Amino acid sequence: MSYSVEAFHMMGWSIAAFTHRGRVRPGNEDTVAIGTRILTDDMDAPLVMKAPSDSCLLLMIADGMGGHAHGAMASRAVLDYLVAGIDRLSNPASCAEAIEEANQHLYELMQEHEEALGMGSTLVGALLKADQLITFNVGDSRCYLFSAGQLVQLSHDDVPEGESSHFGPRRSHALTQALGGSSFPLAIEPHVAVDAQLAPGETLLLCSDGLTDMIDDQIIGQTLSTSSEPNRAVRDLAGKAFSVGARDNISLIIARRVNIPRA
Repeated sequence: MSYSVEAFHMMGWSIAAFTHRGRVRPGNEDTVAIGTRILTDDMDAPLVMKAPSDSCLLLMIADGMGGHAHGAMASRAVLDYLVAGIDRLSNPASCAEAIEEANQHLYELMQEHEEALGMGSTLVGALLKADQLITFNVGDSRCYLFSAGQLVQLSHDDVPEGESSHFGPRRSHALTQALGGSSFPLAIEPHVAVDAQLAPGETLLLCSDGLTDMIDDQIIGQTLSTSSEPNRAVRDLAGKAFSVGARDNISLIIARRVNIPRA
């Protein structure tokens, strides 16, 4: 009797995530979410996990602003709020509304903690569903798709005209919108996109600007092309950022659609 290889494997997600303060900043203001798991502070090594592709998996990165304690507070508050409402994020119609409410939540926290007035955060996220990919962002943290040797940015940079660069550090870090980030409430317009589910072998990268300010898109694409699996790719990308100074907090998540052994 013969058995096909497919009988012992199923399509799934191979995922690796990492966050660190870098080599210059005194603390880490970034927060990372994998499903309901929240990652903060400095990690010694990437978190590695597998998940079936017929499940709904939420990936998010928030890059906090406002000084270490308040930036960390802002990014954590945003992700905690959104993780609690994952069902709304999984529906394209209600996704933007949920992010707008997370923005309002930050301003409510500022009312309770006056010392945190003006704290803010970027947001980039992806919802990996059985039938589609939902991506969303506010600010300059990015989401990329790597497919057939090509790196494509799926997110939109909320930066002044001419400030978005794929070929090296930006001249400034001004944002045209963020969650919070002001002493009085400002409305936001989240970017939400719906695409087909990733095909086998395709890779999704979410990252804060601590990575993209250190490494240009060409190097990111080359690294994703030559790294055999997400854990290796995360280590290689973080290592390259550290080797050129790691001037900001660095956070990244890589998810690749692969064959995984059946339990």
